[in-house]
Amino acid sequence: MKTFKLVCSSLLLAASMNATAGGSLDISLASDSARLEYDATKVGSGLHIGASIQHHEDDGQLGALGLHVVDVREPNSPLYLGVGGRVFGYVTDDYDGAALGLGGFFRYNIPQTQGISLAGYVYYAPSVVSFGDTDSLLDSDIRIQYALLPTARIYAGFRNSKVNVDQVKKDIMLEHGLHFGLKVDF
Repeated sequence: MKTFKLVCSSLLLAASMNATAGGSLDISLASDSARLEYDATKVGSGLHIGASIQHHEDDGQLGALGLHVVDVREPNSPLYLGVGGRVFGYVTDDYDGAALGLGGFFRYNIPQTQGISLAGYVYYAPSVVSFGDTDSLLDSDIRIQYALLPTARIYAGFRNSKVNVDQVKKDIMLEHGLHFGLKVDF
């Protein structure tokens, strides 16, 4: 629980940072889970700072704080890429822990279709950077999006958030399934 409180405090700190040029708010829902994610762009750079919190009614909570660099060389490119890392904290009824995951995200605007894009992310933390009850952690998502407005996209996706716990043969699934959401840029 202490680890989860630390991650939540860090998320609030990241969300309150000034010097940003804009960002996005991403809200997704499934039948038994919800996720809220905030991303901000650092002024004058390709640096992105993000925070997320995911709640599952039965399986626990997963929080993350991230730092990424984004390719800003070609602003009109249909491919948008970011690489970096996220510090994760999670709490379930029986386990809690933290991990440092490396990975990235992408969005590909399909040129032949007006407003449709493919997006996703993946982060992996092996045992060497996993703490508490954690042996490893994987957080991934793939989605198809439709731009309702230039600054708002609705989507359907599949998320897989799981933790391999020390000396337990079965992974703890924090989320595994279909979700729907809205992402708003500002």
